[in-house]
Amino acid sequence: MSDGRRNIVWIASYPKSGNTWVRFLLCNLLYGQQESAASLNRLAPDIHEVGPQITRYPGGLLKTHFAFSASLPCAERTATAIYVVRDPADVIASNYHYARRSGATSEDSQAAFDRYFDSFVQQRGEPRWRELGMGTWEENVCSWLDGGPPFPVLCIKYEALVSDPRQVGRALARLLRPGSSDEEIGRAIEASAFARLREVEEADIRHKRVGIFYKPYLQGSIDAGNRFMRHGTAGDGSRRLSTAQRAQLRAAFPALLMRLGYAAEPLTRAQSAMR
Repeated sequence: MSDGRRNIVWIASYPKSGNTWVRFLLCNLLYGQQESAASLNRLAPDIHEVGPQITRYPGGLLKTHFAFSASLPCAERTATAIYVVRDPADVIASNYHYARRSGATSEDSQAAFDRYFDSFVQQRGEPRWRELGMGTWEENVCSWLDGGPPFPVLCIKYEALVSDPRQVGRALARLLRPGSSDEEIGRAIEASAFARLREVEEADIRHKRVGIFYKPYLQGSIDAGNRFMRHGTAGDGSRRLSTAQRAQLRAAFPALLMRLGYAAEPLTRAQSAMR
């Protein structure tokens, strides 16, 4: 945010790639510990909820799932962007559960998941998101990471949030708060731990605070135990896929998976336990 004209910082991703987790970490670092999704939305608004009036946004953090293009609102005012990427196997699994939480599908079975997987691979992404301007999974990732934006883009991997959040915290601090001490970064990481975010979600639900975690129309799904913050782990999607499905996914996005480091066959649970 170097001057009055370029004062927007995007937190961008394909849906269900860790955007909310990064937003909490960044807001906890920049503004202190956040106690609700409502406060998060005030500090880093979601363009998909704000709508056309976003063009009057005075400046600061903005969240989006749109693929990047010159027509992105506030694109000409952007100073930099943070793009969150995740193994597409986990993206598929998380989007499947999100569809169940939001009521897009009610069935929960292996057969239902397999149908969702087939649709995702055939359409190269969630069809609902493409209709809303987010592109396919590949289009979304490449639009932000392959030199399209005329501003710097910091890529954060979801898997690093899980395995090395301090590395992610330091990278965000270097970008937007370079004077941060190790202690300040540590406090932000602690306030953004997955267990802590689950506590925030449960508090939002308990107090019916409207935001990412609670909306009145989701009450039935919430009562059934469906949550926005589910596991906070990496690899669950790959482990749910069959060997044939994993091969099918690698064949769908070979070059991009290789470049992002997601092309290798994942360890089985038994192999993971031995390491």
